[in-house]
Amino acid sequence: MKLEQLKKHRRRSRLLNGIFGRNPVFVGGMALPLVIIATTNLKNAAAISLLVACATLPAVLFASVLGQRMPDWAAPPFYALFTMILVLTSVPVLGLISPEVTDSLGIYTALVSVNTMTLSLCSHHAGDQANPLLALIDGVTYSIGFALAALLVAALREAFGTNTIWGVPLKLPFRIYGLQLAYSGFILVALLSACFRFLRRLAYQLLYRHENPFSEETS
Repeated sequence: MKLEQLKKHRRRSRLLNGIFGRNPVFVGGMALPLVIIATTNLKNAAAISLLVACATLPAVLFASVLGQRMPDWAAPPFYALFTMILVLTSVPVLGLISPEVTDSLGIYTALVSVNTMTLSLCSHHAGDQANPLLALIDGVTYSIGFALAALLVAALREAFGTNTIWGVPLKLPFRIYGLQLAYSGFILVALLSACFRFLRRLAYQLLYRHENPFSEETS
């Protein structure tokens, strides 16, 4: 692969890493409790995704600017405390989605403060070579990737578990009541993760063949 193609591929992969290449849920296996348990409907998924984004973006940006000045032992609890403050200040915004969504999420609202995706990104971008712009890009793309995973799982569970979407009734010929239970979240995330990894591998193969049309002939 030529150098220009390699640079182009790296820039493109950076923008798609958190969404597709390294999706935090389906590939990284991060923040799973928030997706498996809390996403029984689209309102819950939208609310938890909004909280994750409100907590992740400022925290990762803060870590990239000041994280290298903090001792290693103090950084993780400080990031968790800082994220908790961000979550608490963002909770009133959830009322725009639904007045009762905070009660519906319960303890998972607080668990956003210590979700592995946000804390991992903070640790990753707190090094000596920290770049606030790259940290911001990762914060945005990983938040989008989390939201896509949460909304997909929630849409399937709500549509086929309660025959509604965003509370609006659907006329479906069947209903799977078990999709509203916690164990179904584990099964659904596992199946979607396998499908996602297959599609990702297929997309990489097609991309490689597109950028290297003569590689198979010369090998």
